[in-house]
Amino acid sequence: MNSEERAERPDGPPYRDRLIAVGTQHGKQSQLAPAFHRVLGAVLLTPPIDTDQFGTFTGEIPRTGTAIEAARAKATLAMRVSRLPRGLASEASYGPLPGSGIPGHEEILLFRDDLLGIEVIEGYRTAFVPGSCHSVASLDEVPDSLLATLPGQALIVRPNDPLPGSSPGLVKGIVDTAALRAAIGLATRRSADGLAAVEPDLRAQHNPSRRRILVRLAATLANRLATRCPACRTPGFGTVATEPGLPCRFCGTPTPLKTSDVHGCASCTHRVTRAVAGPGADPASCPRCNP
Repeated sequence: MNSEERAERPDGPPYRDRLIAVGTQHGKQSQLAPAFHRVLGAVLLTPPIDTDQFGTFTGEIPRTGTAIEAARAKATLAMRVSRLPRGLASEASYGPLPGSGIPGHEEILLFRDDLLGIEVIEGYRTAFVPGSCHSVASLDEVPDSLLATLPGQALIVRPNDPLPGSSPGLVKGIVDTAALRAAIGLATRRSADGLAAVEPDLRAQHNPSRRRILVRLAATLANRLATRCPACRTPGFGTVATEPGLPCRFCGTPTPLKTSDVHGCASCTHRVTRAVAGPGADPASCPRCNP
């Protein structure tokens, strides 16, 4: 029996001393590796790959599919290049959050195990974003709130209205005012309206808030992979759905808020419904009290 087969025994710790390929070119392994080592004893390997081919925040290469499809493509590429049967990758989306329309950040972290034929995904949503886009004619017009994020949160500058036929004039990873001034000067000269668009750099290595979320997601996913299905012993047992209907604490009307979590297996059909403890829903979420 080889080491890979021993790792999949239902009575052994899943993924201890196993190599997992990480699909990133933006340093995400630094946020993911500690939890995977601490919780699972796994080792993350980051091969040299181009993940920008699956889409960039700045739009030079548009993302053609969903966030899950992009994360899956990154993990699969890392697995192929590394010749490993397991892979890990994340993908972020910035924009209106589902169901609210409020601008926010959604991050997913996807794990694949081709030996077991499973895929496990965890996600996180927040209304916090590290700033918005501002059109400026000079450094003096950049809001103090955006300048204050430097150098931890990097910035991107590009022409506000690019001149036809001109080179892009896009500068990423700006972490000081000298570089910002130069980038704004370049962008304004290549913009039809003489303005530069200044915005946060959303890539993980330049985005502290995103790195914190990746650390949190890594712990969540690692703990889920450490949890075996009670029925078939496959790793990755955890929340796969929620059931709405939490009663309003004022009138008792069912609300869209969850009343229970449905835990399921990544391999078999085993499911367990677990009630969510706590008080009733706030009347603000009630379709009767707050129609």
